[in-house]
Amino acid sequence: MCPFGDSDKEGQLKIVKEKDLSTEQWKKIFDKVSKYCVWAIVEGGEPTSRPDFIELVRYLHSLNMPTSLITNCSLLHNVDLDKVRQYIQFVTCSIDSVHEESYCKVRGVSSKTFQKVMENIRLLDQSNISHYFNSVITKFNTDEFIDQSYFDKAEELGSSSVSLTFVEDRSDVSYSLLPDKKTMTKVCESILDYRKKNSSPQIMIPPEYFEQIIKNGRTVFDECGVWKSIFVNGDGTVKVPCWKFNNSENIYNLLEQSIEEIWSAPQWEIARTCHDCQVLGCIWYSSQPITTFAKNYMNGLSKIIEQHKPEILQ
Repeated sequence: MCPFGDSDKEGQLKIVKEKDLSTEQWKKIFDKVSKYCVWAIVEGGEPTSRPDFIELVRYLHSLNMPTSLITNCSLLHNVDLDKVRQYIQFVTCSIDSVHEESYCKVRGVSSKTFQKVMENIRLLDQSNISHYFNSVITKFNTDEFIDQSYFDKAEELGSSSVSLTFVEDRSDVSYSLLPDKKTMTKVCESILDYRKKNSSPQIMIPPEYFEQIIKNGRTVFDECGVWKSIFVNGDGTVKVPCWKFNNSENIYNLLEQSIEEIWSAPQWEIARTCHDCQVLGCIWYSSQPITTFAKNYMNGLSKIIEQHKPEILQ
């Protein structure tokens, strides 16, 4: 069983059956957010498990909403990939390990599922669908980042970029998935080494993320940037400022309330002083100054030029 997210998987399935929004309800929410949203990220759960998946991303496309998909790739063979290429800008493949044993351990799935995922990733490549790999680094998959085999396999499977961050342990469970500090340092050093010596696959997370973990044992940011996006749950609710504050007074609903009302919620102020997330990549990334993004963009651009037009740099 997958260790990420809520530990009560049976309870989650029950909630999905009872509370998951209908097609028309999701369209209503899309209409509400479209004039405020610069980018939509469709994720789950596993979004491709919905029978109306293509209909929903088509609707987002009709609203001129740039859209990306985060998927575990296990069901892509059931999806019209021509439509995916038409309606989605790029696909993020959640591949925590490129090795069968550790993948199955982290994801809690069978070898058969691993093989199907690998086949489906090749389908993306054959269908000319832009995609990159994303991995959550846990104590179960550190070796392939230390020996750098993850990057070689990702490139073999058509991924020109990879995004890598450490798992953020949940406070509501009794176990830890985070590697020990010594191993985390080895992973960070190896990723920085690979980034320095190789232009492909490109490592999307700025080097500062890994440098801060080496130096401080955690990431550093002045103010949490979680307010820069709104995460809508499968039942239409929004937890303000984030999932860690799961109290009734912190839960809003986009079916019943407006974006303006949710955006003006006083609970967003919590983010100004909260530093609970130690290594959660999305929080760290959203909390960085613009100079971090600019530097990372320029570094990435120079590597692309070096790979395709090296004479320009001479």
